[in-house]
Amino acid sequence: MAKLSLSMPVKLGDKVEITELNFRDYSTAEDYLAFDKRGGVAQNIALIASMSGTDEALILKLAGKDYNRALKIVDAVLMQDKEEEFEKK
Repeated sequence: MAKLSLSMPVKLGDKVEITELNFRDYSTAEDYLAFDKRGGVAQNIALIASMSGTDEALILKLAGKDYNRALKIVDAVLMQDKEEEFEKK
């Protein structure tokens, strides 16, 4: 499981502050459903939210550098899925 410590914590309401996102180290079909959304950024936001078990509203509040770091984690998991499938062939 990958953990991303946010460089800029995200506040939800008055009392909740998110300081990290925890990502699964595998993807699910539900994660791939995020690609049904139009626009690359909307797809990525949905995918990051799905794979980290958070709401898209939280992902929308990420600092740009945290968004890009989260996207690298997601991309690495998806690439691993593709490489494993390629190796089987």
